[in-house]
Parts: sequence; structure tokens; C-alpha cells
Amino acid sequence: MRIAFLHTADVHVATFEQIFNDLGNSAQLDHHVDASLLERARREGIEAVRADVEERLSDLNAADVVLCTCSTLGPLADDVAKTSGGIVRIDRPLMEQACEDGDKVLVALCLDSTREATLNLLNDCAEDAGRIITPVVVICSDAWAFFEAGDMEAYASSIADAIRAKIATEPGIESIVLAQASMRVAEAKLADLGVPVRSSPIVAAKRCLEMVSEKAKARPDSSRRASLTS
Repeated sequence: MRIAFLHTADVHVATFEQIFNDLGNSAQLDHHVDASLLERARREGIEAVRADVEERLSDLNAADVVLCTCSTLGPLADDVAKTSGGIVRIDRPLMEQACEDGDKVLVALCLDSTREATLNLLNDCAEDAGRIITPVVVICSDAWAFFEAGDMEAYASSIADAIRAKIATEPGIESIVLAQASMRVAEAKLADLGVPVRSSPIVAAKRCLEMVSEKAKARPDSSRRASLTS
């Protein structure tokens, strides 16, 4: 069994290797990194990279499951998934989970380029769940420079500081969503807030393993097939 990944940052390779190892995964993990996709999408909009993303995901779709780990590119992954089974948008399982936590959700982002896609996804998931969600958005704009510099401790602290400042002015927050995969590093710094703090990597990894398991169960037993044809 094989799970393929489309990443836009090298840091995600080690992250997902560790997550899948912790989950007891036995599937082969096949990582593909193309940072230029995010760079161009931020600069020119996601339509500028649509053809390239569709091509990358189609090439990877020989795997049992393909996980697109860039939330900015998420809408494109959703579009490909409509015609190609086995494509997972990393933040979809996260938003489905967030809709179960409560009606007032703080959505934290580091890149404004992913705001529209993230909020549209949350709204779609809320409609599917029959919920009315009130998102409160905080853009952790100072954090991204630390990520690009590889200073993950400062990145996590900057995200946490921005979220704490926002919560101080917004009573009634029922859950916190760290909308980009890299923001997972801030979870521990927010553990004392008394509300669920959600990030996408682990829930997306579990979704991928569920899909791999379902595919394995759906496959005919090879030994039985051989005996029937002998």
C-alpha cells in the first residue's frame, strides 16, 4: 500500500514521516516537494498553478491515497478529487472536526492567501453537518518570516502570541483551528486555554489510513482468486 504526498515545503516530509510512524503505519510513503507552487499561488493566485497542481496530483494518483498538504492549494485538490478518487485535501478532515466542537471557531492563519479557501471550506463543512459556524479569523502575519528562516520555536511562539491576543478581545471561543499544516508546532503553547486546539496533520493522516484500509478490504483476496482460476 502506498500513500503519496504533494508538499510545498521540505519541513513537511519529516513531520509526516513521524506522524505516520507514531500511528503504526506500514504503508510506503512517497513524498514530492514543489515550493514553487505555493510561491506562485501567493504571487499570482491559485488559478496560475491550477494546471501544474492537477498534473502533479494526477501523476501521484497511482498511489492508493494522495495527500495535498498545502492548504492554499486545497481548492485545487478538491477539484481533482471530484474526478479522481483517493485525493485528500489536508484541511478538510480538520474543518469537519472543528464543526463538531462548537459554533464559534477561531481560525488562525499565517498566510492571507489561504483565507478565502479556508473559510469557504469551513462553511461547506458546516453546511454538510447542518451547523451554523461563526468564524473568528486571526492572521498571524509576523510568524511566517520565522517559518521561512527555519526558526520553528519563534514561529510557534509568534502564532501563539497572536492567538492569545485575539482571544483576549473575543469571548466565547469554543475551539481553535490552526489552519495550515506547519502551524501544528504551536499546539503545545496553547494547551492551557481550556478549548480544543486543532491542527490538520494528524487528522489528515488518520483519514488517509482509513482510506488505505478501506481500499485493502475492497480488494479481492488474491489467493482465493488464484484457486478459482486454477
